[in-house]
Amino acid sequence: MSKEPDHSALSEVDLVQLAQKGGLTAFEELVARHRDKIYARAYSMMRNEDEALDLSQDAWVKGWQRLAQFQGDSSFVTWMTRIVINLCLDQLRKQKRQRTESIEAMEENAGGIERQMPVVTPNPTEGLERAELRRRIDRALAQLSNEH
Repeated sequence: MSKEPDHSALSEVDLVQLAQKGGLTAFEELVARHRDKIYARAYSMMRNEDEALDLSQDAWVKGWQRLAQFQGDSSFVTWMTRIVINLCLDQLRKQKRQRTESIEAMEENAGGIERQMPVVTPNPTEGLERAELRRRIDRALAQLSNEH
C-alpha cells in the first residue's frame, strides 16, 4: 500500500509538474494555496460575492483543463490570475451587452428612451432668483480683502 506524498511540503513548481502528469491531489494543493487570492481578484472586479465565487471556480476548472499549456514563464498563481481576469472581463462585457440590448428594447417598446425620461420645464422665476443670488455673492466676495 503506497502512501501519497505530503503535498503541502512540495514547492509550487513540483506541484505543477505533478498536476500536469494527472496528479489531482497536487492540483488540489495548488487550489488550497491560491483559492483566496483568485477569489479576491474576481471579487475586486465583479463586486458581487456570488459572481466572484462562480467565476473563480470556473477559473480553477479552466486551469485544470489547460494545465498542459502552462509553461512556467510566470508563476502558477500569476497564470491563474490571468485566467480569472479574462473570465471576469468576458462576464462584464456580456452584462454590458445585455444592458445595451435592454435599453434598445425599451426604446422600441416605448417609442424611444426620451419618452421614459421626465419632462423638465424651465422655471423663469427660479432663473431670475438664481441670477440675483449670484450677483449678491459676487458683491460680497468683492468686498472681502485679499487675505480673506
